[in-house]
Amino acid sequence: MKVSEAERKIRFMVKFEQQLSCEIDRRALSHDMCDIRVSNMANALNMDVSTLRRLCQKHYGKSPKACIDTMRIAEARKLLLVGERPSTIADKLGFYEHKTFSTLFKKYEGVSPAIFTQTDNTKAFAASR
Repeated sequence: MKVSEAERKIRFMVKFEQQLSCEIDRRALSHDMCDIRVSNMANALNMDVSTLRRLCQKHYGKSPKACIDTMRIAEARKLLLVGERPSTIADKLGFYEHKTFSTLFKKYEGVSPAIFTQTDNTKAFAASR
């Protein structure tokens, strides 16, 4: 049975996102502060870096690093919403420095993690009234 292009895309995206999620969780549990590298993801997915780059560009329209950053920021948003401090989140998500995390967060969200938390808490408070 021949696998369609759409099916291959979905399989790759699911596998990539599951592997990245596992990598983030594993690093958080082991307190491994290393950055998640594209080469590590390629190895975990049993492919070379150029194949991973080509597939991410094809299926996500962006580089593997941008895909990793997008998922890390999504995880950061969740952690901020449950009250974790930005510096703790930076460590959990494998950023070498808090400033690097804050800069990347601001690039994706348009505001710093601290402002994001204040703004979200204000919205939640207003909605509860």
